[in-house]
Order: sequence, then C-alpha cells, then structure tokens
Amino acid sequence: MAQATGAASKVLLGFQADATTVATDGFVMPVNKSNLKSNRNQITPATIRGNLNPTEPSDGNLSVSGGIDIPVDSIAMWYWLKAAFGAPTTTGAGSPFTHVFKAGDPLAPRPYFTIEHQFLDLAIPEYFLYTGCKINSMSLSMGADAELVATLNTVAISETPGISSFDAAPTTVTMSRLKNNQMTLKEGGSAIANAKTLDCTISWNCDTDQYVIGGGGSLGSVPDGVMTAEGNLSSLFQDMSLLTKAMNSTESSLEATFSASASSSLALKFPEIKYTRNSPGIEGPKGIVVNLPYGAYYDNAVEGTSVQATLINTEAHA
Repeated sequence: MAQATGAASKVLLGFQADATTVATDGFVMPVNKSNLKSNRNQITPATIRGNLNPTEPSDGNLSVSGGIDIPVDSIAMWYWLKAAFGAPTTTGAGSPFTHVFKAGDPLAPRPYFTIEHQFLDLAIPEYFLYTGCKINSMSLSMGADAELVATLNTVAISETPGISSFDAAPTTVTMSRLKNNQMTLKEGGSAIANAKTLDCTISWNCDTDQYVIGGGGSLGSVPDGVMTAEGNLSSLFQDMSLLTKAMNSTESSLEATFSASASSSLALKFPEIKYTRNSPGIEGPKGIVVNLPYGAYYDNAVEGTSVQATLINTEAHA
C-alpha cells in the first residue's frame, strides 16, 4: 500500500464569503510546507464509581492551527497578501500592475479563507478541508544566505476530511520568484548599505477563544485583535547613527524591496518605527554587529498604516 508523500500533495486556497461558507473557487498554491492541522484534548472525568478503573474520557474543544511556509514571489504572493491584509488597491491600465496592501483598517475586514490539503498518491486520495481560516501572523527573515520564504501562522474554525475536493477544477497559480540577493533596504527614507539582515513579524492577534454552544467544540468566529509589527535590524557597527536613534527613541522607518524586474517586485514598508536600545558587546575578535529590535506603529504616516506591502506583477487579478 502506497504511503502519502509531500511531493505528490497539493495545497488549495480559496476565499470565503463568510466565516463558515466553504470557498467555491480554488487555487493550487506553491508552498514549501503546510503544518495546518487539528488537535483536540481528551477530558478525563473525576467520577468515582467504587473501583480504580478510569471512566470514559470526553472530547474537548477543537483547535486548528499551524504554519504555512511559502516562497516569496510577485504573483502567488498576491493571494497570501490578500488573505493577510485584505483586498489591495490596484492601479495600472495594463501590465505591470501595482497592488498596494495596507493593514489596520477595521472597516475593510480581512477575509476568511479555505485551505485544502490533497493527498493524491494514496490508493483512495484524501482531502483535508480547513474552513474559516485566518492568518494570525506573518514572519520573514530577509537578507540571509537562504531561500526567501514567509511563514504564515494560520488558525481555522474547522477541519473536515473527505474523498473529494471543494473545487474539482482549480486554477494553478504560477510563480515569479523573488530572492534575498535582489534586496535593497531603506532606513529613515535613505538607502543603507551596512545592514546584514532584517527580520519582521506582523501579528493580527486573532481571538481564538470564541467557542459557541452547538458548534460541536468548534469556534464560532475568529475576530482580529490589535496588530503588532516588530522585528530586528542587524547591521555592521561602523558608526553611532542607528544606535543614536535607539538611545534617543527617535522615530524612523524601514522599507525592504525585492526586485527581479520592472514587472516583478515586492516592497514591505514600515513607515513609523522606533528601535529598542541595545548596545553592542565585544563577543570576540571578529567584526562587531549591532542588533536593534524595533516596533512599528501608526501615528501620522502619510501611508495611513503601520505596514504597507506593494506588489508589482503582470496580473490584474480578480
């Protein structure tokens, strides 16, 4: 009997009209891995029956969560950014198109979406359907000597195994890969040439405690919380410019851009940040590095957001 393999599996994404209605249009997404899965605690009763044997346990609430690692690119990333931020503002009469995603608008709620894991090399293919999904956080490590990937920590309302897909004829999404060696970085609005790496984690702090009576131990909804956006900038210790900003709690900004061509790029901007004071030590004879944690926020930036993602590609998208 054949064992299922990750190489022969597929991940489908589809956007839902509400929290519980399964998507109708599916998109086969390129992913490095998806650990979205369910678990449920067993509740051990404290019942006394006159003997020492345990009584039958009962089921607790269902929890569905996990990380999805995706390659960063300029085409498939549109779908994940829509899931993370909501629908973008798109401009361009023809290719290339510019899609601007902004965070933090409660009147433009982020969509629920469907994820499906397809295990296609089993004798009878199996399909695990996850509905009411939301991205709880998105993390990127940028500038390193590694593949450029984003980790999407995802939560969902339900998991349903089955033997057929929610979309029998899904659309396969193409890629236009972006790479760490295509990265440029602006700090405070100006290009910076001595940065080593930039890490960021954008969290929507979803409320995953909204279990409802009659839901069979499942969540009724997954409301968004107040966002946090934070990370770390690592740079060569060549002068005091960054440290002085941290010491004086001076407002600055960060903008990382990955550009493969005029029609394939991604820019991730934090218009307002402050660094945490963190002086360098002498760890040995090698070059000294400054590591400055930062936090992003929105006060009065012209972008009107704490985080802005600008994607340029060849597709208008729907």
